[in-house]
Amino acid sequence: MKAWQRALCTVVLGGAVTLTSTWTGAPVQAQASQQTAVQIVRIAPEESILFTIQFIDGFRAKVVDNKTRATTYIDIKENKDEYLRRGIYNKQGKVTQSTNGFSDKLAELVPYVTENGSIQYVGRQRMWGLHGNDQIAHATSIWKLENQKPKLVGLTVSPGESDNFPSPDVFLNTGISLDKDITFVLDTKYADVNGDGIKDHVMLVGHKEGAAFGLPVDDLRIVVREGRRGQHFFASVGKLDAGYLPKLNIGYINSDKVKDILVTIPTKNGRVYSALTWKYTKFVPLIDQAALNNPKQYKVTLDGQGVGTSVQSVRSAKK
Repeated sequence: MKAWQRALCTVVLGGAVTLTSTWTGAPVQAQASQQTAVQIVRIAPEESILFTIQFIDGFRAKVVDNKTRATTYIDIKENKDEYLRRGIYNKQGKVTQSTNGFSDKLAELVPYVTENGSIQYVGRQRMWGLHGNDQIAHATSIWKLENQKPKLVGLTVSPGESDNFPSPDVFLNTGISLDKDITFVLDTKYADVNGDGIKDHVMLVGHKEGAAFGLPVDDLRIVVREGRRGQHFFASVGKLDAGYLPKLNIGYINSDKVKDILVTIPTKNGRVYSALTWKYTKFVPLIDQAALNNPKQYKVTLDGQGVGTSVQSVRSAKK
């Protein structure tokens, strides 16, 4: 075993395992991207984004960051019963006790492939009101490297809890013990994807020849450690299972009220996608991968980080 492999923290998977792999397809054509070895960027304390979070009248929170000085107002009525019970607000929505929230510290930036093929970095932070169960907002910051130093290029604050934050228990780029010792964790999410109301640890894993990000990866699979019993399930993303810097997104694609998994895989010829969902105690293709990657059949919407977030059939869009 090579030195870089010995240095990895290995995650051993136990419990029930289910494997599915049935897809065929062809890449979606898009602007080609350049594969390159990149790393997670660690943020120094003086570079971190700090937030001032203050409860204000009308069951709202005022959020101001120390970088752009932008102000965002967040509706926090969802937890107003607790605020009333604690005497922070009166029934008219007036603040009776000065109250501040708190946020994550920004510790690392994760690389991603933009739509034009360049590499940028994303940081994510959560914000809370009174305590850790009172999540009121989350922040997404976009960075680029200039002279090997991170430079902030964009920052958004969004209300509520996000299903697209990393798993708190699984770290990126650690080794994972499946069937090869070059299997790495490439992306993680923490969300309920089997519909039991408890968040699961969702991992995208694959094989690559080193610990750096940006290297070619193949044999991409989804591994889910379910939150209720800790059992593990895994499934192939399909026949199109190679690329670099692949990403996960959790959201609703169909109407069954169970959150689905959408995988975005940048390649030299563009992006390809896979969609999986929980059905009958295992993860299965939600949409045939060949059909999903046929632009005449489906359109995938990307977010600002070039990650697929939703799918719409072309036929439906034309109606």
